[in-house]
Amino acid sequence: MKNSIGNHFDNLSQDTKEAINHSIEYYKLDLLKKTALSLIIGGRFILIIGVVVLILLFLSLGLSFWIGNQLGSVSYGFFIVGGVYLILLFIISIFGKKILERPVFNLLNKILHPDEDDKN
Repeated sequence: MKNSIGNHFDNLSQDTKEAINHSIEYYKLDLLKKTALSLIIGGRFILIIGVVVLILLFLSLGLSFWIGNQLGSVSYGFFIVGGVYLILLFIISIFGKKILERPVFNLLNKILHPDEDDKN
C-alpha cells in the first residue's frame, strides 16, 4: 500500500513538472509571437513615418519657394510655412495626447491580446 501511494505521488510530481514545463514553453512561444508582431508593426511604422517626413519636407520646400516667389522674397515663404508649422505644433501639444492616446492603446491591446478580437 505504501508503495502504491508513493508511486501516485511520484506520478503526480512528474505530471506537475511536465504541466509546468508545457506552460513555460507555451508562454515562451506566445512571447516570441508577440515580440515578432511588435517588431514588424514598429518597423512598418518607422518606414511610413520616414516616407511621410520626406514627403512633408519636399512639399514644405516647394510651398515655401512658391509663396516666397508670389510675395517677392523667398524668405517670406519660409517664414510663413515655418509659422504654420509652429501653430500646428502648439495645437498638437495641446490636443495631441487626447487624439493619440486611444489609437495607441487599441493597437497595443490588439498586439498583446489578439484572441479578444474573435470574441467581440
